[in-house]
Amino acid sequence: MDNLLEHCRRLVDAPSLKTLAGWLQDVELESADVARYRREDVSKPYGRNVILDADQVEGMVATWTRGRWCAPHDHGGSVGGVRVLQGQARHRVFRRTAGTLELVTEEVVSAGSVMRCGADLVHAMRDGGGDEPLMTLHMYAGPIDHMVVYDVEANRTLVVDGGCGAWVPHDAPELIRSTRDGIQAP
Repeated sequence: MDNLLEHCRRLVDAPSLKTLAGWLQDVELESADVARYRREDVSKPYGRNVILDADQVEGMVATWTRGRWCAPHDHGGSVGGVRVLQGQARHRVFRRTAGTLELVTEEVVSAGSVMRCGADLVHAMRDGGGDEPLMTLHMYAGPIDHMVVYDVEANRTLVVDGGCGAWVPHDAPELIRSTRDGIQAP
């Protein structure tokens, strides 16, 4: 993992989605390495541990709170990948249609698997209830400047700071850049 992070710090150009997914698939982590990156935050769907904030690539490890979905969101046009480090992830993919989010697919993703996040992907995740708590490694090409978070309960669309996380930041409203009524494309 340390070799991958150092390689990413030296990049001149942002990697492609295919390249990022390959790196995530190939990275090797021992259980002690995974424990080193654990950052729990039971007040949120997941605790964020930013492990890389380089010019071309951003990396984060999420430690998921059991039973809590993150909000449906996109990554502000950035592409990336998510590797399940331990546990199982429940992953939903949505499509924006006529002012709503329509569920397209839902899957359970096992440890070692990589999910690709294209520039237009709207998705949500949570712990899938496996024997071990869910931890995921996220890497994005072109650090995420902002995300679009869909507050389905309040029927509104939020543009939030890229460092916010995939939830409505009730405890940090300064992270909200804009709010629009309804479910809308960015």
